[in-house]
Amino acid sequence: MTARILIIDDDEASRELAKYLLESRGYSTLGAEDGRMGVQLTETAQPDLILCDLQMPVMNGYEVVRYLRASSLWRRVPLIAVTAFSMSGDRESALKAGFDDHVTKPIDPETFVAQVEAFLPSELRVQPFPTS
Repeated sequence: MTARILIIDDDEASRELAKYLLESRGYSTLGAEDGRMGVQLTETAQPDLILCDLQMPVMNGYEVVRYLRASSLWRRVPLIAVTAFSMSGDRESALKAGFDDHVTKPIDPETFVAQVEAFLPSELRVQPFPTS
């Protein structure tokens, strides 16, 4: 069993790139185009990890993390901010708000999946192909 990862991002290209990278590695993904939809999907689909943009319509990433972290059910689920906010202090603000990590856009296709996998328990990670 591998992890189900929710990608909350109003930018379709960003959502599709993250989806492509994660699914090509073997993970199952869900997508939401705004924070409110992301919260609703979290409650119904129960993802194992959530990637969330910070600047979105309807409900921004900070509102999403505050809402989810207020519930004991969602305190254990890793939440990673994936955002273009990369100024001094942005990472600290995201971590202080309740995110587990802060990844800047544009994401690096070479390192992105490994950054995400670091927050998954080993039993939910895609196992590497055995080498002979």
